[in-house]
Amino acid sequence: MNSLLSSRSWIWQVLGFGLGVWLFWTVLQGALQAGDFSAFREADPMLLGLMFLLSLASSLCNAALFTSVSRPLGHQPSLSLRRMVPLNFSCGALNYAPFRLGTLARAGWHVRVDGMNASRVSALMAMAGGWYLLVGLVAFGALWLRPSADWGTLIIGLLLLPVGWALGRMGIAKLPGGLFREARLMLNNTRASLECAGLRILDMLCFTARLLVGAQILGIELSLGEGVLLAVVATFASLVPFGRLGFREAGVAGAAGAIGGIDPGLRDQLSLLDSAAEAAAYVPLGLALSVLWLRPHFKQVQSKTC
Repeated sequence: MNSLLSSRSWIWQVLGFGLGVWLFWTVLQGALQAGDFSAFREADPMLLGLMFLLSLASSLCNAALFTSVSRPLGHQPSLSLRRMVPLNFSCGALNYAPFRLGTLARAGWHVRVDGMNASRVSALMAMAGGWYLLVGLVAFGALWLRPSADWGTLIIGLLLLPVGWALGRMGIAKLPGGLFREARLMLNNTRASLECAGLRILDMLCFTARLLVGAQILGIELSLGEGVLLAVVATFASLVPFGRLGFREAGVAGAAGAIGGIDPGLRDQLSLLDSAAEAAAYVPLGLALSVLWLRPHFKQVQSKTC
């Protein structure tokens, strides 16, 4: 039975990755059909550099999120920011490969290097993903209630966030033990929750700013509220379990098309430019760290267990 489930899981992963490749090719074709790439050639290097720096800042926020969400678990030197930063870059690069290898590598790291059990690792990753969803849904809800993206929208979002956090606590409290016992411990810690909320908001701002800078490079008029909506879509698309490639690009391009008034070719170019800025930060550094830092740690642990 387990082998059958494993086979089905691999089949779904292969099909999902194939779909992602097709989606990426579709967006790329749309961008190429636009034909005009003068905006790329004439782009201000300072703006391109800013997109790169925003991608680095986003990765640092994600690394710090794992450190903060694990705070209620007690003193865990292996989950310090100093170790989570290179781990996050390595896993971010590997997530461009099929089957979300980065997620598998992170889980393997926490089990083999940190010595965590499967229940704790699952809770840690579920809570980190939960904060992605919560802040994204809050941003979407605030903009839906007040689309002008002004101070009133910010106040609505800040009011919705603790409501969502409280509902999450209530929901988890009614679930059985095991995985949810660890999750309750993390969610019930007020300091850790405040840190996680702040880090996710900063990460969302990095996503939004990168899209707005990309729109400026391409000559697209994009309001702050529209930038936030695209950032929410990009965040949610990044959580697709079949891999990073294709789903994010198609999601951002589709959402930009739904906004209206954006040339189809330009919206595809925007999604690719945004993804390229992130890949430029993650892939070279992440792959180097995977070889020079992640792999030696795994081998060191393996040698000790032999």
